[in-house]
Amino acid sequence: MELVENLHSLAPLTGTLDDRELAIVQMRFGQEMTQAQIGEHLGLSQMHVSRLLSRILTRLREGILAED
Repeated sequence: MELVENLHSLAPLTGTLDDRELAIVQMRFGQEMTQAQIGEHLGLSQMHVSRLLSRILTRLREGILAED
């Protein structure tokens, strides 16, 4: 049940992401691409994708926690 609540809370937060950030999240979790594959697709290094994902996920996590 908590997973459903978290997904429900996450939906509006994804609206705060810019196009590149949303694409990265979709590729990583929707298409299950690796960071290296995402980097290749976007012309970025795997390390840069890792940093971007970390920042994106931190923002989303903080947004969910702020709602509690």
